[in-house]
Amino acid sequence: RIHDLEKFNLNRFRFRGSLSTASIDDFTRYSKDLADEGTRCFIDADNMRAVSVLNLGTIDEPGHADNTATLKLKKTAPFSALLSVNGERNSQKSLAEWIEDWADYLVGFDANGDAIQATKAAAAIRKITIEANQTADFEDNDFSGKRSLMESVEAKTKDIMPVAFEFKCVPFEGLKER
Repeated sequence: RIHDLEKFNLNRFRFRGSLSTASIDDFTRYSKDLADEGTRCFIDADNMRAVSVLNLGTIDEPGHADNTATLKLKKTAPFSALLSVNGERNSQKSLAEWIEDWADYLVGFDANGDAIQATKAAAAIRKITIEANQTADFEDNDFSGKRSLMESVEAKTKDIMPVAFEFKCVPFEGLKER
């Protein structure tokens, strides 16, 4: 049997550690302070995560790869709210309420591209009238037949109807507004 005697020594034989943080500043400071030849940083952009292996070493002189720094950015509340509503079907009421809740981060736009306050856009969405018309024509002859069907749907409101929204927020702690 082989036993590690490091625990009986006054100090460790070599430095190793593990930092896990959501702070970009702490991650970069730790990584820069302990960086050496053979240090590598692996970035997972999909999960907003980065891992620096500070003693990975080189091909000729491999390291132990047990001194690491991990960064995992946290989503902000506004960005999480945006992701929760994005691509989802919402009722008229729930969409208007969501717009009112997050009005500080939203700007609506009308068909001409002019800005609309989010609260006014929410009010317009609450007061939508939808009209649907359907016309059907049928014609039968001895050797022929003809059918046509026309439908039209129109959404109206007395207020200016928003056609698009812009949502600006800081998506992850430590990043700039986007």
